[in-house]
Amino acid sequence: MDTDATLDAAGEGSRPGPLHAPTDGRQRRALDAAAGVAAEAGLDVSDAGIWRAGSAVLVGLPAVPALARVDEAARAGDARRQVTVAGLLARVGVPAVGVVGPADQPVRSAAGPVTIWAWEPPTGPAVGPREMGRAARVLHDRTRTLGHGRSEVPAGIPSHDPLPAVAVELDRAEAVGATATTDLRLLRRAVARVGAGWPSAADDPLGPAVVHGDLHRGNVVAGRSGPVLADLELAGWGGASVDVAPQVVAVRRYGAAPGDLEEFLDGYGADPRGWDGLEVLVEAYELWVTAWAVANRTASPRAEQEAEARLRRWRTGESPIWSLR
Repeated sequence: MDTDATLDAAGEGSRPGPLHAPTDGRQRRALDAAAGVAAEAGLDVSDAGIWRAGSAVLVGLPAVPALARVDEAARAGDARRQVTVAGLLARVGVPAVGVVGPADQPVRSAAGPVTIWAWEPPTGPAVGPREMGRAARVLHDRTRTLGHGRSEVPAGIPSHDPLPAVAVELDRAEAVGATATTDLRLLRRAVARVGAGWPSAADDPLGPAVVHGDLHRGNVVAGRSGPVLADLELAGWGGASVDVAPQVVAVRRYGAAPGDLEEFLDGYGADPRGWDGLEVLVEAYELWVTAWAVANRTASPRAEQEAEARLRRWRTGESPIWSLR
């Protein structure tokens, strides 16, 4: 999303930017916490500033260079998930952004859990749908062995389940008070329905593996040696078709060309369409991006319009084109 607090490919060059001073108390607390954790670990916090703010606050540390992510206290589990999965991917050779600084992350702070991520400059060839498909295949193929062929969640690997994260975003939206109770109730009913019909990874035609969970272009950095995965907050063990769902949503809701989905699947080398479970995964992803939008709708007039556009999908089944991230 345009203002999403994720570690993605925005920015140019070898340093995160542009940065700005905190604009509210939440951002100020996040900046102080991130700078404190980084300084304690011996990192240079010169010229630190806010990069983005949404569900989390991203603090740029341009002298390192790195990005510190300060999550809400309720998302501490997601912060741990990102660090755990990043470590797993490093061990099996999947290109992904990794942590720097403190050995034990996330670090607790008054502002929330803090993680610090190496800045990966987007200096390589552009990442298109075909390259994303290949990156997804590398992720899945290199992590299947972690489960030794089992469909159940292997020890030490978090499971992929986006619905708790959706619930946290809906709680944030309720606290903000800018979304009608009827709309929030509608989304919560959808969460319950999707949860009740969640497909087994064992039935997934692409098989079980570690999945990214939020695989879109903004979360794949064009690294010097090829695509680098970033923003692992939904990553975990699940059916590999999870990473096809965002590509379906890109065409169905964001107005991407149908050919983009075909290119992704061609790059991946397999096609799960025709499996009933894929539609459940698609609906779960639509819930995730809708919940994020309604939780952050007060950020700007554009964010307000986007939240309303996404809500129309759940009210009526139809919606205008959503804004691409």
